[in-house]
Amino acid sequence: MKDSLNIWTIYQFASTPDIPGSERTYQFAKAFAGKGNKVTLWTSSYSHWGKTEAIHDNRPYITQNEGNLNIVRLKTKPLYRKNDHKRFLNMIYYAYALSKHSNDIAKPDVIIASYPSPFAAVVAYRLSVKFRAKFILEIRDLWPQVWIEKKAYSRYHPFILILSAMEKFLYSKTRYFVTVLPYAGEYLNERGAHPDKIAWIPNGVNLSEFKAWEKQDIEHEGANAIIDAMNREKEKGKFIVIYLGGLGVGNRVDHIVHSAKILKDQGERDISFFIVGEGHSKDDLIQYVSDNGLHSVNIMSAIPRVAVPKVLRKADVGVLCLSDNPIYRYGVNLHKIYDYMAAALPIVFSAKVRNNLVDIASAGFTVPPGDPAQIAHALIQLKSMPENERITLGQKGYLYMADNLDINNQLCRNYLELIQDNGHS
Repeated sequence: MKDSLNIWTIYQFASTPDIPGSERTYQFAKAFAGKGNKVTLWTSSYSHWGKTEAIHDNRPYITQNEGNLNIVRLKTKPLYRKNDHKRFLNMIYYAYALSKHSNDIAKPDVIIASYPSPFAAVVAYRLSVKFRAKFILEIRDLWPQVWIEKKAYSRYHPFILILSAMEKFLYSKTRYFVTVLPYAGEYLNERGAHPDKIAWIPNGVNLSEFKAWEKQDIEHEGANAIIDAMNREKEKGKFIVIYLGGLGVGNRVDHIVHSAKILKDQGERDISFFIVGEGHSKDDLIQYVSDNGLHSVNIMSAIPRVAVPKVLRKADVGVLCLSDNPIYRYGVNLHKIYDYMAAALPIVFSAKVRNNLVDIASAGFTVPPGDPAQIAHALIQLKSMPENERITLGQKGYLYMADNLDINNQLCRNYLELIQDNGHS
């Protein structure tokens, strides 16, 4: 394969630093481009994470150039607010738009399609055949298995049957799998994928960019409001606990808020909680906080990625929870942990997972899932700990991140070696 490649990365829900959400696809695309490759990132003009639309006229797409990286935002419809039939239709329309406008960009040598974006992944495979490009399927989540194990749908539901058929098709056609979950190879092997075709390349953080963002002035009203509120709490001598991420059911942010209630009932008045994000559970969380008079809990709107480092630096500890779900036997890939580690925050992690980075890096405390009292106890332990010991925990997480999970170094190099070493499909 030639030294400089034309790489397409296709993920409908890819975020860029100016909006909330996961920017894995953007960061790897940027890293590939930084190594001299021409990269096109195909995403949607509608932000799944921020619920904002970037195109307000009749243009079918807009482009944004960052050196060797070209970002194409395809206009999609219908717009949606929930995980309902409108999101399903929006995914279909994105795949249609991708197929329709694929000839507008120079043909690729390599196509990387991220799943779950199932309809687009099928189109991406068809385009790889058309352009005679190598096809890589990136597995970010185990659809439809995750829906079955969460008991959201029966395995015989029409939605699940459609996803299963597309999954089977894609698994039979892909040249190489990249998974963000360390043990997803077990799932893929059960479905016929050869172990030699599977590579684990997790998320991570571009540490040089993360540190640069820490020093930048933030031009985002919501982020500045959070920082001002945290500074006021600091001036009162408060210990700052932060959760920054999605407010979906699986993230069990309710357990964090319940731990705040336990601390209040115990007479603890010196811990302040900042919950930053959006999701289906937000209204319920706000109601619980109001009903229980939890003045120590601040629930704030999501912020763009570029503001995350500066906000995290104001906290004393990062906290996150997961439900106790058997799907985690394949491991987890949590951007929140990577961000907390990059910010050198000690972490309280309420979960039961196989790849527990908090334990591996000795970066904080792990407590069982579903137990807010244990979260409260861990927070009291950290608050009571000498500051230099808390700093040491945070530094251990940061050093683990720097040694193993820097996108612009180790992870990008591993990904490009995979692309280069295996030729065209």
